[in-house]
Amino acid sequence: MSTLQPLLLAGGRSSRMGRRKELLPLVHDIPIYMHLLRTLQLACPQSPIVYLSLRSRDCLPDIQNDPRVTEVSPDMLSIEIDGSSTLVQVIYDRPNGDTLDTENDMGPAGGLLAAHRFDPQATWLVVACDYPFLSVSDLHHLQQEMAGPVTCFQNADGFCEPLLGIWSPEAMHVLDQNVRKGDCGPKSVVRQCSGKTIRPRDDRCLFNMNTPADLDMVLKLKDGLDSGM
Repeated sequence: MSTLQPLLLAGGRSSRMGRRKELLPLVHDIPIYMHLLRTLQLACPQSPIVYLSLRSRDCLPDIQNDPRVTEVSPDMLSIEIDGSSTLVQVIYDRPNGDTLDTENDMGPAGGLLAAHRFDPQATWLVVACDYPFLSVSDLHHLQQEMAGPVTCFQNADGFCEPLLGIWSPEAMHVLDQNVRKGDCGPKSVVRQCSGKTIRPRDDRCLFNMNTPADLDMVLKLKDGLDSGM
């Protein structure tokens, strides 16, 4: 199997939050996307690059304007996080980076397939940008349990969390075929591929930040984020 490639999905519309979730400041005013990029880097030290999926090229300037971000080359960034540099390859839901209209929005499937287009042979460690309590230990747990086409966490209600998971080329191919038929749901792939689902050691890692109320709660509990890596 090829080297596991770390992927952060940050292409959602954030409609319930009212602003881009990946840019929300958390610990020491570090945006959540930076926090999670660093978490992915530490979880996959064998990979020299962390991949960041955005909706379109229009989303990039707000990231580039941060003084901690340096453009190395078009769509390649170096980000200073906690005194360390993280090399980030930016990819887009559409191959040319065009803005997506609502009608053509595939949701997180767009980011997953963008990664698959970029490297069709890669297996991807996938994290969505709205899991503030996710730790390196959680991602190591996923890697230890990896089996079959797709492996992901399962929540306390028995539902799978495909955007905290490991996706093989086989699973990506199934997703691509589903999207062509109008089914953009990543959960369908887990079911079709008889994917492996595991319970996390700490359910807090599955907390999904979608609304301003969720953000308020995270900020009240953010001391836990300092030790989360």
